[in-house]
Amino acid sequence: MSRLGRLSLSAMVAAITVAAALPRTACATPSTTFWAPSTPFVQPLGVLHVTYDTYFGSKAAYPIDLGLTMGVLPGKGLQSEIGFDLLYPSAAGSDAIDLPLVLNAKVGAPEDTYFKGQPGWSVGIFGAGLKKGFNDQNVLGAMIGKTLPRFGAASIGGYYALNKDLFRSASGKTERSGLMAGWLSPPIDVPRIDKIVLAWDLQTGKNALGATGGGAYLYFTPAIDLLIGPVFFFEDELQPGASKSLWTAQLDVDLDLLAGSKK
Repeated sequence: MSRLGRLSLSAMVAAITVAAALPRTACATPSTTFWAPSTPFVQPLGVLHVTYDTYFGSKAAYPIDLGLTMGVLPGKGLQSEIGFDLLYPSAAGSDAIDLPLVLNAKVGAPEDTYFKGQPGWSVGIFGAGLKKGFNDQNVLGAMIGKTLPRFGAASIGGYYALNKDLFRSASGKTERSGLMAGWLSPPIDVPRIDKIVLAWDLQTGKNALGATGGGAYLYFTPAIDLLIGPVFFFEDELQPGASKSLWTAQLDVDLDLLAGSKK
């Protein structure tokens, strides 16, 4: 799926809980649709994405996520992005984790790169942590997607977690793989701001990442947007405060660091 115009890198915060007793971790924020990295979109070369994400509810909230992701590979035949996220406050405390930093990377190609009608695709890793056994989820993901006339853009794929100890259901059963899918509407023209784009996605699995959610991107300019909407969890016992859902507000800014050299 390639979002019409550009796809903001809305953050996917996952698995650090406010309660230190729960075995939760943090995931990095590769290009996402709403909650999950359910899109084949890859950030273009030299475009730095800055995200500031919050997930909150009446019972509890996730740590605040400050993330940076940037496209690093020249050429249109194959693109790549790398990024990291800092999550504060760290629920487990400074003794358990020195730096709440998680990494992500992926490669892919936009639609119609190799032949007309070719879907967009990407493969990569997210939730690559620096503290073994705490935030090293190391999740592999692969997605394909297509922009459809009058429908928007749809994508489908899957994920597989290398660290099975961090991917369990509330009953302790291993749940390390699942389906990811997403959808983005065509842009909706509105007065006073650039546009609105509706979004929905899904990540299956009775684990800390299993959820579905949807909402709206409010584009104030083509490079600045605010994403708002609810996320509904499939295993609420693993969420902060055993929350069945949380509200998210995600501020995204894209900075083209190579804009001057492209003229």
